[in-house]
Amino acid sequence: TYAQVLAQVDQLWSAVRPRVQLTGSHEWQDTPGAGVSYPIPANQDTAAVNGHQAVFAGLRDFLAVRAARVQGESAALALERAKQLLYQDVAKAYLDVLQSRHAVATHEAQVKLTEGRIKELASFVDLGRSRRSEVLAAQSQHAQDQADLAAVVGQTGLRQETLRFLTGLEGDLAPAEVDVPQAPAEAASLLARAAGRPDVEAARRDLEYSETFVSMQRRLYWPTVGLDGNYYLRRPRTFSQHVRWDATLSAVLPIYSGGLIAAQVREAKAQRGFREQALSLALRKAELEIRQAHGDLVCDLAVVRALENAMTLAKANAKAQAEDYRHGLVTNIDVLTSLTAVQATELRLDQARLQAFDDGVRLEVAAGGPRSAK
Repeated sequence: TYAQVLAQVDQLWSAVRPRVQLTGSHEWQDTPGAGVSYPIPANQDTAAVNGHQAVFAGLRDFLAVRAARVQGESAALALERAKQLLYQDVAKAYLDVLQSRHAVATHEAQVKLTEGRIKELASFVDLGRSRRSEVLAAQSQHAQDQADLAAVVGQTGLRQETLRFLTGLEGDLAPAEVDVPQAPAEAASLLARAAGRPDVEAARRDLEYSETFVSMQRRLYWPTVGLDGNYYLRRPRTFSQHVRWDATLSAVLPIYSGGLIAAQVREAKAQRGFREQALSLALRKAELEIRQAHGDLVCDLAVVRALENAMTLAKANAKAQAEDYRHGLVTNIDVLTSLTAVQATELRLDQARLQAFDDGVRLEVAAGGPRSAK
């Protein structure tokens, strides 16, 4: 679209520049009667170099060029915003693959834990310290863990496809680890950047174009003046055959057009009103996205801190439950429940960390970044 608008600017400039063309014609006609006193040939050949120069058109041509340039700026800003949104999409796909890989590792570790638990319980059964039902319960949990592992492995493959599609990269992609973002800046300082976001600036350029277009339509009431000239290389054998050139200066002043020009002006004003509302919407939408992403990131960081504490406690509880079971103080169900709690907390913590990073990217893009998006 950006390249098309640039080409349209060049097309509009052509209306201001002169035009030169070579014309030729051959005419067949009937011969005059016997009473004609001057000869008119039956066949007439004409060849000429024709030139046309628009002298005055209410300066509409120059306004059209300026409007097209503004459209080009709008298209360039839209292109920049598209790059930023693509950056956000790639970041989301990147984090999805990273989360799936973490989930696979967590579930694999859980499968090994339940396998070890089954072996331990089996030895306790031989010693008469555990019941057969407890081994069966651990085996059931192990089967569920294997099913969960197969599910996340399949999900990882799907997310790999999405990341490959967005990046154009091939092969099995292994994203590097990311850090939890720092606390964001104050929302007020980020909101100040909303007015300069590329899509808001593009809407502002669109409004500028609409205002220029209103002026262009109003100048349809103005007169137009044009200059045409011909240099004849060949003319019919008549009284004008020795006239080598001619020039015509013409002017047109519209008096009545059936209301067409007035309707075109009203349409242009309506478009300007639409663009005014579109600019207001773009700015308010940018501010809303900044507030939402800022609030989400602050919330995410609080969740991460709470889950880190929960993870420490869950691991300590699982260790204590295993020790208590060896002393006959708790049941096997209590041990399995504590192990499942560790796994669930670890998955939630990993998801919260990556969600915080994703919301950090959302906040960056909502505020009009990254400025150097490629």
